[in-house]
Amino acid sequence: MEIDLLAVILGAVGGLSLFLYGLRVLSSALKRAVGEQVRALLERLTSRAYRGALVGMVATGLLQSSSIAMVVLIGLLNAGVLSLRQGIGVMLGAEIGTSVTAQIIAFRVGDYYLPIIAVGFALAELFRGRRAGDVGRALLGFGLLFLGMSVMSSGLRGLAHSPAVIGLLESLGSNVVLGVVVGAAVTAVIQSSSAVTALVIAMGSSGILTLPAAIALILGANIGTTVTAQIASLGMSLSARQLARAQLLVNVIGVAVFIPLVPWYAGVVASTSSLLARQIANAHTFFNVASTLAFLPLVDALAWFVRRITWGREPVVEARPQHLAEAFLAAPAVALSQARHEIERMSDMTCLMIEGCRRGLLERDEASLGEVLEIESAVDTLKEEIEAYLERIPADSLSAREERRLHVLRHATGDIERVGDQAVNIAERGERVLREGYPFSDEASADLAEMFAKAAALYRTALAALRAEDREGAQHALHLEAEVDHFEKRFKERHLRRLDEGICQPRAATLFLEILHNLERIGDHAVNLAGDVLYAL
Repeated sequence: MEIDLLAVILGAVGGLSLFLYGLRVLSSALKRAVGEQVRALLERLTSRAYRGALVGMVATGLLQSSSIAMVVLIGLLNAGVLSLRQGIGVMLGAEIGTSVTAQIIAFRVGDYYLPIIAVGFALAELFRGRRAGDVGRALLGFGLLFLGMSVMSSGLRGLAHSPAVIGLLESLGSNVVLGVVVGAAVTAVIQSSSAVTALVIAMGSSGILTLPAAIALILGANIGTTVTAQIASLGMSLSARQLARAQLLVNVIGVAVFIPLVPWYAGVVASTSSLLARQIANAHTFFNVASTLAFLPLVDALAWFVRRITWGREPVVEARPQHLAEAFLAAPAVALSQARHEIERMSDMTCLMIEGCRRGLLERDEASLGEVLEIESAVDTLKEEIEAYLERIPADSLSAREERRLHVLRHATGDIERVGDQAVNIAERGERVLREGYPFSDEASADLAEMFAKAAALYRTALAALRAEDREGAQHALHLEAEVDHFEKRFKERHLRRLDEGICQPRAATLFLEILHNLERIGDHAVNLAGDVLYAL
């Protein structure tokens, strides 16, 4: 029987496109409905490996995407919320959670999608912006999944009459390694193991794929799906990249162990159902469950190993925002609170910079000065991110007091960033002092130590007042600022006297005075913060 190749291609591509779109609609709706809950679940319930695996399984089942779960997980590791060990536990659970999609699409297709699409569309349109609307979009996504499967199965059925195609696909069962390579390559391109699994199930339902060949392709899909995590981890923290390597190792080792067992495994799976589609789904689930159970006791060993094969150094601080999220903007008061947390994190960085300058200059620690310059890049990045986020918070949706807080946070962000700039100025001068061997006398070093202490105390007082919205703390900061100004003037005079007496060397004089001025400027920005607090109250 002659087959219409164009019809087959259009049916397969069109069905796969519908399936992918349905999966995107479903995943987007679920992410909107339960995404923050899933994130909170991942953050709170992952203290033990087995508990993390359960959380990962549930989270991936809810999101209907192991790729999204892995991206969220990598983000949490990058933010320092989870440890590598916790992340590996969740990742292992996500391997099981992703098989939920395969089990769903293994049901008989073509019987359910029309009423599901109709109900989902009605709910989505009638309840836009509400939880019922999200449920409707999720149902619509489910319906499109089924519709895509039906179109794929119908389109691929024509290939069952081609001896050449059947022979080629059957060879994947006898040459398991080739099947694994094909499955991995296709999944890496599509970046969706669920889509490849759906395609394999559709081919099985159409009678053009044997169970061993299907298992080989699915094993390959488990390797190909790791590409998403590898891409997502680029530019992330070292622990995030280590997690991506751990997922790749787990899947590659699991597949390598199963390859010689495929003929026997196919016989075992065939006994679980009379339907090939269900057998394929079960093969996918059983493999992921077995792989997870095998690696759960080895979480510590796996973490140890990926730390040694993933090169790099953790940054001194993380530049990416940890508290700003799109979802919070729907609740302006919550978004304002999250922005405050991010500003507090940025202020902690600038405190580290001041301490790094002190240690670098007075303890002659060049590495500390280098860290100051590294942190400055993170502070600049955060300033831009925070300011852009604050601009997106609708002021007309805030109370009068919250609107004043928004105004204060905008001003505070700039002052905190400029404190970082002053620290950079000090660090650059400190590097010159160490590199060119400019000596500070014991008296000059003692004066610098006291000036550092006064400026840092003033800055910390102003930041504490900002965090607590403390009027008394802000007024105390204003009082301390007068002391900082007094000490700057006094130490300048003492330094000039030391120059006249030959105690200090002229070549170090300019650097000393510039550092004093930078510390005094830190005090000025601290006073601005204190004034902002008084304005907010």
